[in-house]
Amino acid sequence: MAAPTIAKLREVGRYAVGIDWSDGHDSILPYRHLRSACPCNDCRALEPALDARATELGRMQLVGNRTLFLAWADAHETLFVAEELRALCRCAHCVGEPNYPITGQ
Repeated sequence: MAAPTIAKLREVGRYAVGIDWSDGHDSILPYRHLRSACPCNDCRALEPALDARATELGRMQLVGNRTLFLAWADAHETLFVAEELRALCRCAHCVGEPNYPITGQ
């Protein structure tokens, strides 16, 4: 079975990105959570001292259907591939509590 791809992105307020997956699942990932998960060495050194500009999104772009590009207000840029994003999902289904679902999958 092929790994799910990103079907659609949407902003959720001013604090998170919503991801609709090709398998019908959906995720809401807060910007702070995404910046904290940035794999680069610079971000690892900042954690947990991220300031407000570090978690303020400047621009978001879907690259193909497998990569999310994020440009932050502090001029940093982050790339996540689909598998990394899906692993960051903290919905009830993904964390193993399917009796308390927020999404349909």
